[in-house]
Amino acid sequence: MGRKSLALGRSLSDILQDKKSKDINELIISENKKQGLSVLKVDLDLIDPNPFQPRTVFNEESIIELAETIKEHGLIQPVTLIKFENRFQIVSGERRVRASKIAGFTQIDAYVHELLSDKNMGEWALIENIQRVDLNPIEIAQSYQLLIESHGYTHEDLAKSVGKSRSAITNAIRLLKLPETVQTWVQEGKLSSGAARALLSPDISDPEKLAKEIIEKGLNVRETEALRKGKSIPKEATPLSADMLQFVKQLTDFFGTKVSIKSKDKDYSKGTITIDYYSIEDLNRIQEIMDR
Repeated sequence: MGRKSLALGRSLSDILQDKKSKDINELIISENKKQGLSVLKVDLDLIDPNPFQPRTVFNEESIIELAETIKEHGLIQPVTLIKFENRFQIVSGERRVRASKIAGFTQIDAYVHELLSDKNMGEWALIENIQRVDLNPIEIAQSYQLLIESHGYTHEDLAKSVGKSRSAITNAIRLLKLPETVQTWVQEGKLSSGAARALLSPDISDPEKLAKEIIEKGLNVRETEALRKGKSIPKEATPLSADMLQFVKQLTDFFGTKVSIKSKDKDYSKGTITIDYYSIEDLNRIQEIMDR
């Protein structure tokens, strides 16, 4: 980057340990005020993206919607920038910068830091995206890996900083061992992270070929496991209703792994809920979630 790297007084991980329940943007604004920074008007033409921005794909539709909101109500929360070679780089708020340009604004309200470490920039951008707009699993894994390789984070450090378990960090990064084509399918949403992790088994010699078959047949993680083991693909005892499918999705999102429900009764009055795990670390991660 070529600039002097100085850490802010408190790292974001320290702040998060104190205020885990707050939105990351509130924390950044609070920290900006502690630094004695006031809100300035900055020309949008002078603002460059954060080089540590973990999001590589931006949902244009959501940014256009945000632009309409900004056009109607103005910018509610200032962005945070760092001064760099007579220009500015985004620390947090890239979606707001993009939306403000679409809305036709020429300036934006911003907190401006004179000096900020690369470590803080990477950490702030990562956590803001995780809390405010979901990153795809590969973007998250790449961000974790960047912080580990560039700034000396351990898996334990990252777990504390982003409010995840250490095993969740490890499992996320494992996705980067997949072939690039398979990673692209995960990014595009064609392949779930659960199915992708199943492809990491040492028994699979050609994960790309198997991934393509999973996508073409629309297999879930359970069916993927059966295919990997050479077994016949199991069928659900009773097709799930829309409400039950939504419930399964909520459980899957909560546990971060494949969850399936079986019932022989049409009203689902009796049945079985299965939570899949793929390693002892994954099992420990699920236990930690249940203990919260």
